Parts: sequence; C-alpha cells; structure tokens
Amino acid sequence: MRHIATRFPAIPGRVMTLLRTRRMDGSSRRKGIIHEMEMLARRARMLLLAIPVLLAVGLGVGEMVSRALAIPAGTEVRQAGALQVPGQHLFSLASRMENLRTAGARTADYVRTYQQEVAPVEHVLRRRGVPAETARRVAWPLVEQSYRNGIEPATVLSVLLLESGGRPRATSSVGARGLMQVMPAWAGYWRGCARDLYDIEGNLCNGTSILAWYMDRFGGDEKRALLGYNGCVRGVNTPNCSQYPEKVARLRRQVRNELAVARRKTGRVAGTTD
Repeated sequence: MRHIATRFPAIPGRVMTLLRTRRMDGSSRRKGIIHEMEMLARRARMLLLAIPVLLAVGLGVGEMVSRALAIPAGTEVRQAGALQVPGQHLFSLASRMENLRTAGARTADYVRTYQQEVAPVEHVLRRRGVPAETARRVAWPLVEQSYRNGIEPATVLSVLLLESGGRPRATSSVGARGLMQVMPAWAGYWRGCARDLYDIEGNLCNGTSILAWYMDRFGGDEKRALLGYNGCVRGVNTPNCSQYPEKVARLRRQVRNELAVARRKTGRVAGTTD
C-alpha cells in the first residue's frame, strides 16, 4: 500500500477534485431541470390562453373551406357505387341493351307487318270514302280477325264495304249492327268476341267468326256461306239476296287489285327508307 501511495501520490487529490466536479455538475443539472420545467409551465399557460383563439380561427377557416367546396344547388350528383362496382354496372347495361334489341326486333316485325298487311287495307278503306281515323282503327283488327278465322282479308273487306260502307255505327232496318251488320242474336255467341256490336274490334270478331262458321257448315262452299251470312238461306229474308255472293265476288276483284297496288307502293317506300 505504501508502495502504491508513493508511486501514485496525486491520486487522492485528483479523486477529491473529481468528486467536487461531479457535485457541482449535479447541482447544475438540477438547476437546469428546474429551469426547463419552469419554461414548460410558462408555455403550457400560454397554450391554454391561445386555445380559444385557435378554435375561433379554425372554425372560421373551416366554414370558408366548406363554402368553397359546397356543390351548387341543382347540380346533379352521381353516386360512386357504379364506379366502385363496374361489374354490376356493365351487367345492367348489357341487360338493358338485350331488352332494347328484343323490343327493336318486335318493333321491326310490327312495322313490316303493318306495311305489308295492314296499310294496304287502310288505303282501300280511305279510297272507298272511310275517314282516315276510322280506317286506321279498322284495318289492323280486320286483317287479324280474317287470318284468325282462315278467311282472305279481301273477302272480309268486301263484305264490310257492302254491308255498312265502313261505318261502325251503321244499323239496318232489321236491327243488324256495326261494320259487318251482325244481328244482336249473335252477340256473345263467340268466345273472346265482345258483345258490343258497335265496337270495331268486337264487330269484326263476331262478323268473321260467323262467316267462318258458315264456310265450315257448308263445307267450304263460299256461295252458300255468303248466302247464309246475308240471311238468304231460303231466299226470302233479303230482297234479291241471291245476288249477294256475286256482288261480294265482283267487289273483291276490285279490292284485290287495289290491295296489290297499295302493297307495291308500300314496298317502294319501305325500300327507300331502309
């Protein structure tokens, strides 16, 4: 130990100096910490005082931003759902296009049927003095009911023109009614035909059904069927009724020619619009 002390005589002095330095450093640190805490306290008090001011400024700025970003009244707003799920949007669009295509095909078929079958009948009716509005209402059901009962539309059209001249409210002296002069006893006899014989479609439904029934009854003999339709089975119900089948046949020849001309005109018009 003595050897160590003589060899390092300055150690105790240096240790004391180091300890004093450490005590001084500790005191300085404590003073520094206290100073920092006081500074933090002052800053906290200043922040508490500034919070109301900051809130007021923030609310004002938020209102200004809201007004700037607001969507004007009346502006259309689209939901983002369709963009978020593009698959559903495309499926919906595809379904809509399919429906439109189907409806378009039906519409095209309707136009083609009207041009080829209905418009010529309408043309003949107008040419024979039937008002255009009435001709439009008569033509389609006349063709439809004729085909449904297996009769040529030219035959039904000729009977109609002879019986009523195309007047839906026509009434004969014996009580026959409407376009095809159907007797009231037949009203309601045919399933699906209206009982109102002054109704255009109802009268055509009853009249063509009666004519088809007579054709079937007489085995397709048109002359006897027309006599039966005219109430001339025994030749006593209508004056000169035996001439009725020939009148129908003569008028039908004219009507067929007029229908052919009208179809050619309709075909040319359709060709120019395609």
